[in-house]
Amino acid sequence: MEDWIKRAKKLMKDQGLTQNDVASSMGKTTGGAVGHYFTGRSKPTLDQVKGLAKKLGVPFSKLVEGHDTVDEEMLELCLQLVEEAELEADLQLSEKQSAKMVTYLYKLSQEGQKVTLINAKELIKLYA
Repeated sequence: MEDWIKRAKKLMKDQGLTQNDVASSMGKTTGGAVGHYFTGRSKPTLDQVKGLAKKLGVPFSKLVEGHDTVDEEMLELCLQLVEEAELEADLQLSEKQSAKMVTYLYKLSQEGQKVTLINAKELIKLYA
């Protein structure tokens, strides 16, 4: 069985979803059609798998490859913002605190929110 199928089935089970529940996200009207994909009898299109990932609330890369892809540029920006906020607040964060802040800012960016120095300054106030 392909790995994406295993991951999809696990996510569906964890969320209490059936094949009927995800059928429309894959452009199908019945769970039976989805079942054909899960048994390997038919192959879904890329758009159908993307629709399933969206319905399951995971990035496409997580469903297909088993891990999230990392936007290295955004991660670097988040790190720079935290460092800049530290300097402006004249505060020295521990590595763990810095990592938590960078992670939080990165997650905001992945949710489509704009990440700015203002965000980092607001977060750093929690440690001041």
